[in-house]
Amino acid sequence: MRRTQFDLIRSGLAAAILVAALFFQMLPLFLLMVVMAYALGVTGGAMLFLVPVTLFAMIFAACGLAAKRTRRRYPAWPPPMRRRARRRPFRPAAVALLKTRAERYQELRDVMRGVWR
Repeated sequence: MRRTQFDLIRSGLAAAILVAALFFQMLPLFLLMVVMAYALGVTGGAMLFLVPVTLFAMIFAACGLAAKRTRRRYPAWPPPMRRRARRRPFRPAAVALLKTRAERYQELRDVMRGVWR
């Protein structure tokens, strides 16, 4: 794929904007690290810069090692267990609980005649 000079400039500018945005997001945390180092007794100018840089280097190294560990190939998941058949037999066919119209009328006739169950 051919890239023109304008595309290279454009992608370089996008990368620079991304780095600047990351820098501005990390700047408050970096300043907090400097204040913490100063509170712990580090007073040299070079050490006030070196302590947070070392901390960030350790964090990035840990993230890199964790990313490498996730790339390993693990064996596939075992196949799911087969479902067992039901041990108890199925219930017999459902019995209709509602009465038909003829059964209701028969009960009504029985009640009107005085025949009780």
